[in-house]
Amino acid sequence: MAEREIVRTEAVVLRSLDYGETSQIVTLLTREKGKIGVMAKGARRTKSSFGSTLQPMSYTQVVFYYKPTRELQILSESSHVESYHQLRRSLRSITVGLRIVELVDALVEEEDPQPEMFALTVRALRRLNRTEARASNLWPFVQLRLARLLGIAPAIEREHVEAVEDEGLLSRANGGVYPNDAAPEAPRRASRAALRAYAVFARADLDTVMRMELTPAVRREVEGLIRDFLRYHVEEAYPDRSQAVIAQLERGPSPAAASRSGETAGNDGGTRRSSR
Repeated sequence: MAEREIVRTEAVVLRSLDYGETSQIVTLLTREKGKIGVMAKGARRTKSSFGSTLQPMSYTQVVFYYKPTRELQILSESSHVESYHQLRRSLRSITVGLRIVELVDALVEEEDPQPEMFALTVRALRRLNRTEARASNLWPFVQLRLARLLGIAPAIEREHVEAVEDEGLLSRANGGVYPNDAAPEAPRRASRAALRAYAVFARADLDTVMRMELTPAVRREVEGLIRDFLRYHVEEAYPDRSQAVIAQLERGPSPAAASRSGETAGNDGGTRRSSR
């Protein structure tokens, strides 16, 4: 019979799912055990000792009972290592943070400890908590660093990048940038500005990346390049759930919803809550 082990380790919360009336199933990226699922019994009770530590993007220290033959481990304790209050005050930072933990959850195997992946995730969340300026730059940076850790680092060569004129090519196969007259495998055409920005995200340090300023059009193009590059290698594992939610948030309420909201306004211009 497999023995039960008590594990104390740092963790980042990747995902939480309500279970039953009072509990949660939580996916953690831990320093010691890699990605692991735990059952947090009673986590949804008002006076739960877990408090806010099981929210996605939380950086915590956890204690759980580990048994190799069990699919879900039993969480005993959880406390904040660092509290990212500033991160949660900005929709843009929340957006980037949720996309990061969703991507890590999708691409990391269960119980495969990866200290560098853990350090990258914590570093990104810590930086998001420090600044709102150009927070969106962290998303392409983390994706390409994660690709490197997964063994699919972009093959960027400076002379090829400099040879790109008005337009060039991205090879989805090796992640390299090429001029128009090249013939890389699985090419995708893109503007010079997007390809140069992509190359910087792939090669530069985080401080340099956070100083970059991109137009909205170039940012969308860069994100599309990275998404296509990763999808070429991980296929359906690349997640889109948070992207759909984020797009809805950024569009705002539908006309019908806005109309319903307007119907709750009184004649004097005040508003009143609809009763349920």
